Amino acid sequence: MNYEQKLALLSLVQLNTVLVQQGLVPLDDKRSARDAVRRLIDNGSVEWDSVLNVQPQTIITGKTAIDDDLRDKVNTSNAKALDAVKNSEIALREISRISGDVRSNTAAIRDEFKTLAESLVSRVDSITKPDPARISNEITQQVNALFDSFREQVTPQQIKQVANALPSFELIPARDVFGADACRYDGVDFGDLPVAVWNDPEAPALVDDYIFNPAHLHQSLIALDDPLPDNVWLAGERGTGKSEFVTQVAARLRRRLYRINFDEALERADFIGGNSIESGSVVWKAGIVTQAIRHPGAIVLLDEIGFARAQSLAALHALCERSPHRAITISETGERIGVASHVAFFCADNSNGHGDSSGNFAGVREQNSAFIDRFSYTLYFDYLPQDDEINLIVNRTGITVDAARIIVGFANVAREKARAGLLTQPPSLRQLFAWARSVKKGLPVNTAFKNAIINKFPADCAVELVGVYTSHISESEFKLALTK
Repeated sequence: MNYEQKLALLSLVQLNTVLVQQGLVPLDDKRSARDAVRRLIDNGSVEWDSVLNVQPQTIITGKTAIDDDLRDKVNTSNAKALDAVKNSEIALREISRISGDVRSNTAAIRDEFKTLAESLVSRVDSITKPDPARISNEITQQVNALFDSFREQVTPQQIKQVANALPSFELIPARDVFGADACRYDGVDFGDLPVAVWNDPEAPALVDDYIFNPAHLHQSLIALDDPLPDNVWLAGERGTGKSEFVTQVAARLRRRLYRINFDEALERADFIGGNSIESGSVVWKAGIVTQAIRHPGAIVLLDEIGFARAQSLAALHALCERSPHRAITISETGERIGVASHVAFFCADNSNGHGDSSGNFAGVREQNSAFIDRFSYTLYFDYLPQDDEINLIVNRTGITVDAARIIVGFANVAREKARAGLLTQPPSLRQLFAWARSVKKGLPVNTAFKNAIINKFPADCAVELVGVYTSHISESEFKLALTK
């Protein structure tokens, strides 16, 4: 990998760290930050090695309205002031949902915070020699004054509940989150890549034995490394782990996952929202996508997207656009709902969005090219390497390694026949799990094979699969393998 490629893999935090070390202002956009660092390298201000080995530091972007000679001292004080104001405003909005009495005061409180922010900036600008203690004291007094009225109406337990619900994250090296083996491939080691690990209590459950494709994981983490992330399309055969890949990325990053399973009958109102009748009145209820885009850090999985009708997906175009203005306007209410920070979209499809030419996936449609273009990267999923698949079957079902090897050997032959056009599709990993569980619990090998695999296929495929079973599996050897 050349220097230019390594530079492209640096995160926004690392790039801004280089800029700040050179006395420059950090940038909000990764491409601009990368270009600025490249110019520093070209003019000899920094060396390649120091850039590529830079340790990420917490960077607060944005400019303050003070003289350059006071920038360093004022930056720290002003950043604390702005962070306190921002966090207080978020807490107030959350608390307003708890108390109906508080809700009516939200607009006035926002105005007070705006006035407070303007007052603080004005005072900082007028300070000849910044006094951090004075600024901190001013913030404390102003925030306490704003919260006095809330302390009278909201209990400490309610305030604690809201505080725990506010999304936040910390940066942790990828190897500490996904394991060292999942961070290495083809001579590349991205274990030092800082990844944002959130604190969402509703994140999916973690599956310890899930096996990541390191290259796919690397690309996905790069896509997520931005408040305005890139969207990712996952393509591949059924049972290759596309949906579980997204689920386990979300589980390890502690991010909430919203999953929508599409079919040809799914309408816009089902996932965006629509009107309903409650107590004799018409009310608009948000669908799962509309709920998801309001939640910072959410990952939205559009599963089996190939079954969706193009006209139903038209509502998603504006949401999946990589733009700071991405939003949707609800026609029933006129409300404009913006997409929160760090919300990312993943699609899972048996095709790559261009329909099914194999005949294996009935009902899969070709998707609108404009919709596909809103997904920056397409990752193709294949079956696991043989040893990994054997170990996974052993871990999930408890059968012996020798018995699992027989099952995987059968599956690999069936997959080759599918590639040659002799089968419409091979048995899925889910079917192999079912077969293994049955024989583990005492069902005869042949009976378990019929119930888990043969009976699920059309007659022409069943004949071919029985042929593979007969020629590659000895039931006596299988029984013996179960006891080893």
